[in-house]
Amino acid sequence: MRRDGNVKQEDLGTRTIEGVSAKGLKTTMTIAAGEVGNERPIEVVTETWYSDEIKGVVLTKHTDPRSGEMTNRLMNVKLGNPSRSLFEPPADYKIEEVTNMRMPMEMPAIRVKEDR
Repeated sequence: MRRDGNVKQEDLGTRTIEGVSAKGLKTTMTIAAGEVGNERPIEVVTETWYSDEIKGVVLTKHTDPRSGEMTNRLMNVKLGNPSRSLFEPPADYKIEEVTNMRMPMEMPAIRVKEDR
């Protein structure tokens, strides 16, 4: 556990989330009584689970008594390459050549008169 003034961090170890291995870190920030008009200390807790396997965060839980709890979770993780068909145009796709396309009008230059 690491502690810097009003912030402490705790290693939560490793667990599997949505089929991928993730490392957890819990960060607790304490806002001292009276710092923001509060009578008692406020603890704001953020739990983050990061996966080296997919190089991204798979779960975040943020709890703040002033605003409530928010959870973001990556779901339906599928490892491996996507289907090649996702990158192919539909069978009825056609490329058509446009023959009567007008060019946009030329814009006249704008001259600014300087006051001397």
